[in-house]
Amino acid sequence: MNSLRVTNSLVRSKATVAVLRTSSSVLLPLAQRASSPWLSPTPRQILAVRPFSQSPNLSKRNRNKHEEEEVEEEEEDTRGGKKGKKNNNKKEKGAAAPQEAESPGEDPFSLDPLIALFQKTESHYTSQLALLRSPTGRFNAEAIGAIPVPIDKKSSVTYRLQELATVATLGGRRWSILAFEEASVKPIISAVLKSPDFNQQPQRSEENPLELTMTIEPEKVDDLVKRAKDLCTEWRNKLRDETHKHETHVKKNKSLLKDDLFKIKEALKKLQDERMKVVANQEKEAVAGIQAKAGK
Repeated sequence: MNSLRVTNSLVRSKATVAVLRTSSSVLLPLAQRASSPWLSPTPRQILAVRPFSQSPNLSKRNRNKHEEEEVEEEEEDTRGGKKGKKNNNKKEKGAAAPQEAESPGEDPFSLDPLIALFQKTESHYTSQLALLRSPTGRFNAEAIGAIPVPIDKKSSVTYRLQELATVATLGGRRWSILAFEEASVKPIISAVLKSPDFNQQPQRSEENPLELTMTIEPEKVDDLVKRAKDLCTEWRNKLRDETHKHETHVKKNKSLLKDDLFKIKEALKKLQDERMKVVANQEKEAVAGIQAKAGK
């Protein structure tokens, strides 16, 4: 019996020692437990132990901090949206500037823009000269319809006569002005009387109270010739101004050499001289037409 008690006590003492060794080894760091000869750590024990920096509480704290920083950045972007857009626009402009600099410009040797201006100017003045050679001279339906008519004396607003009445020829130098409303008749009479080109009072028609008639006296031959020459002088000055503007624009091109500028200047002079000859011919024809009309 005594021998059995001794054996049981030995078994209990060995189990106690094993438990103590196991518990103490668990409390040791992972490296020491791995090297411990008494107890080798199992894979489950290694996975169960993680460094403090990787603990769930610390990761949650970092995640919340990161989310707060993102919210603050979004609020700053919202408050400074305009400023951010300006900065982005500046960056875009800065990126686009080299592309604009690299884009090829217009050909400085091309005279097409100036030729287009010359043609537009020529069309305008030739139509004006044609009116002087017409049987009614420069007084036509368009000229009469362009007379400004003030409706209200207290207001500075004016209307074109053709907006208030219909202008039609009665044959020869007689014209008819048919008002749309009776209230516009007196203002039309006053406007025609004050017009420096017509300077006469239209007469009311006996048959229709809305109709006005007027007879346009023909201009003197000398006045028509002078007007034609004045138009041609204005035409020449217009050509010189357009040529000068084109030459000034070309000189801004710093890549051109002196020889290039000289060639362009000579080409401009040649083109201008050709247009001046056209003006001289148009003036000669207009004067001859006016004098021929007066001779008849």
